[in-house]
Amino acid sequence: MPFPTRADPARSGSRTGAAARCLAGAALLLGAAAAHAQSAPKPLEGPSFMPMVVALVFVLGLMGAAVWVLRRTGIAPRAGSSHLKIVSQLALGPRERVVVVEAGDRWLLLGVGAGGISRLGTLPRAEGAPADIAPQSFGALLGKLRGPK
Repeated sequence: MPFPTRADPARSGSRTGAAARCLAGAALLLGAAAAHAQSAPKPLEGPSFMPMVVALVFVLGLMGAAVWVLRRTGIAPRAGSSHLKIVSQLALGPRERVVVVEAGDRWLLLGVGAGGISRLGTLPRAEGAPADIAPQSFGALLGKLRGPK
């Protein structure tokens, strides 16, 4: 059977055949586009966790900096032995100081410098000593840190 040609308009199947070929081509293009859309990576949907992680690191850094400042200023003392307490200290130079340490019922007078620590003397614990004074409130400590107005 001979195939219809374009030059033969008398054949009734030429128009429906062309329409079927167009529909088949369009279906092929839509199928290819759908396959490409499925294989292409989709953008992330929903909230991003990066701002939350950055905020968490920032807050933890602020907390660490606050603890460091409080310990450096002496407002929040370091955790240590309950048997030893620093009663008083006096800076003599940039790296030298005299420290009075309470050890049980005695006070030790220590010299602290770049070369080490040396015992300068031993004292009996005095009554009404600064160690017996009740700790100050946070507001009083903050006011002492700020200085006089």
